[in-house]
Amino acid sequence: MANEFDGYSEYELEFFRAIDRNTMAEQAIHNALLDINDDQYYTLFEVEVEHTCGWARVQVFPERAGTLYRCLNCGMAGIIGG
Repeated sequence: MANEFDGYSEYELEFFRAIDRNTMAEQAIHNALLDINDDQYYTLFEVEVEHTCGWARVQVFPERAGTLYRCLNCGMAGIIGG
């Protein structure tokens, strides 16, 4: 029985795994902020989530256009769409 990843090189598989890890980390950050209210937008928070580098504290700055984040462990930063 063939699996959906047959035919990919290890390099390509690691790329897809990294995308999955990043997506899960961004979802965890989003979930940690689900209960914020309007007064808390534009406020810097720190949350502890499983990031691509493992469990880490992540700074998050929610704004209307999206959420800016920066991992305090590995330094990776990004934006989670609005």
